[in-house]
Amino acid sequence: MKKTFVLLIVLLFTVGFLFSQSDDDLFGSDDDFFGDDDFLIEEVEDVSAKTDLSKGVLFDNGSVKIGGSLSASASISTVVYQEDTEFLDNLKASTLTPSLGSSITIDARPNQDLRLFSRFNMNYPFSGSVVNVKEMFTDFNVGDYTSFRFGLHTVTWGTGLFYSPVSDMINTSSIDPEHRDEQVDGSLNLRTLINIPGTMNNLWFYVIPDKGTWQARDTALALKGEFVAGGWELGAGAFYKYNTAPRAMLTASGSIKKWALFGEAVYQYGSDREWLEKQSFDDKKSVFKATAGFMRSWDDPKISLLAQYYYDGNDFDASDLDDIFFYLDKEHPKNEDLIFEYATQGHNLGISVGLNELFGCKDLSLSFLGLTNFSKPDFIDFNSPKTVAELYAKASTMTEEEQLELLDTLKEAYKYKMIIENSPRTILSLTLNYSFNKNASMGFGPYVTLVKWDKPPIVAVKVNFTLGGGKF
Repeated sequence: MKKTFVLLIVLLFTVGFLFSQSDDDLFGSDDDFFGDDDFLIEEVEDVSAKTDLSKGVLFDNGSVKIGGSLSASASISTVVYQEDTEFLDNLKASTLTPSLGSSITIDARPNQDLRLFSRFNMNYPFSGSVVNVKEMFTDFNVGDYTSFRFGLHTVTWGTGLFYSPVSDMINTSSIDPEHRDEQVDGSLNLRTLINIPGTMNNLWFYVIPDKGTWQARDTALALKGEFVAGGWELGAGAFYKYNTAPRAMLTASGSIKKWALFGEAVYQYGSDREWLEKQSFDDKKSVFKATAGFMRSWDDPKISLLAQYYYDGNDFDASDLDDIFFYLDKEHPKNEDLIFEYATQGHNLGISVGLNELFGCKDLSLSFLGLTNFSKPDFIDFNSPKTVAELYAKASTMTEEEQLELLDTLKEAYKYKMIIENSPRTILSLTLNYSFNKNASMGFGPYVTLVKWDKPPIVAVKVNFTLGGGKF
């Protein structure tokens, strides 16, 4: 056992890669991975003539930079076909949805070994707490090979662009496949980065307090090693938290000729439900999550292509009454995770295609997005005789107080049923984009959703307007 443990430690310390030894990379913000839609085409421009505002810097005194961004847009959506509805009624129900958001960043570097960073987001409509703290952390070095980050920040361990089960182990939200450029929510943690001297390998270690209990025993620990081998970046790591399913993970990214490839996998010992029901290592089943994808770009014509497959092996069964009651139980608050876990359960596929400079016009482009889930089960039918009989059997053995609690649970379950039934299983979007100038553009095209395989799709037309915005 001791030999196995020693070998495991040696393995973790010898895997890893170092993205860069520069200060910007060691102290870079983790959300950079999510912030660029043009993932295949990189334009290098002469920035010497740009003003500070065009570079996203409002104030710069050498050690403190204050900047940010503002996005402004609006979209109009009209359903042109839906089963059992009239077009005129759909036309009257057309929606106009504005979007207005701003981000303020403060980046201070009192000295070369210390960085202080904060990011604050504000989004319309403003309600409750208008300002949302997206990131707030401090970076500092200890020696030449070890750096620390403490605070709230996004972790980008994974390689996936539509889905990333590896990054989901630490972050508190997941990638929205329709809006990949939006930064996911991170967690408060202490990160240690150790660069292995004389190599391009490194080791990451995270200590993640539990904001629900703040008990030391509930603190999560995560470890990941990364290394470069033959042009491939490989990673291996583990996640552990008391009375929670332990996880192991692998990542890989590289290229074959002009095709960029990436993948990641997560092994989980025991399902979330099993660990909530019984906090021990006995009699647990294995849960797997894995994803793989590729991307490529062509110069003539200017085409970009991204495709990713994802298998989500979570065990939530939306067609089983006991499973629904378990996850809605007040003692096991899984409500926030229920919808997303259900949405990706089983086999998923995401595809993005972009065609720039359409017909030789630099201001005209065409983009396609396709997202689908092939295998998630239908949500339970509360009107079926089987379900009614199960509910009657439960209620007949309960006290009046327990029956009222059952009624509350049913109301909650029905609310989720309505949300999920309106959540599409498949999304297909084709958009023709035209830029009027650098500050305004318009996109137009069909938006097709499919909720169930045995029902006709819903076909809408969307018009999107970008109304200024940019960095400041």
